[in-house]
Parts: sequence; structure tokens; C-alpha cells
Amino acid sequence: MTNLRSLLIASAALALSAVSAQADGAAGAYKLAIGAKTTCAVNLAADGSAVYTGDCAQGGDVARWQAKFNGVELKTARGETVAILKGKDGTYTGTRFSDGSALTLSADGAAVASTH
Repeated sequence: MTNLRSLLIASAALALSAVSAQADGAAGAYKLAIGAKTTCAVNLAADGSAVYTGDCAQGGDVARWQAKFNGVELKTARGETVAILKGKDGTYTGTRFSDGSALTLSADGAAVASTH
């Protein structure tokens, strides 16, 4: 029984460290394109916070983020999902649930706003 418990504890620790490593991989400075006209600079911190580096009224509801298997989930401060963005080649794209606006999160600083 003791060996089984030790094995379960070790497995849980390894799983948590893998999730933490995955989140750290997506952390960094990005440009978030919202709809066809708005682009905001945002920093996704390793602790899961999302902080805008300037004024961004259109993206103000995004306060947290979480790395997912195939992308990034953007969340409000209360933990409600704003959008799930799918990743490809350092860029994440998706649609904001509340109004259907297209979102593009670009790590290279060249976010291209897409149409709604």
C-alpha cells in the first residue's frame, strides 16, 4: 500500500510540473488583434495573469490566461472563459464568445487584425 501511495504522489507531481512547464512556454509579450481595427500589447505572465502594456478598452475583460493542449484560453478576472485560441507557428487565433470578434494573439509583434 505504501508503494502505491508513493507512486501516486510521484505521478501527480510529474503531471503538475508538466502543466507548469507548458504554461511557461506560452508566457511572454504579445500583440492581441481584436476584430478589424484594434491591436493591443499584452504580456502573458508565467503566473497566469494577462497585463496590457497600454490602454486597451476592447480587450479589457481579459485578465488571466491558461495554456491548453493546442492553444491558449483567455479568461476574465473571475475565471470566465473569454475565448479559446488555437495555436499555429507562434500565433493563436479564435473568436471572442461574447460578441464573435476575431482574436489573433501574435508573439512576433506583428498582429494582423482580421475581420469580424
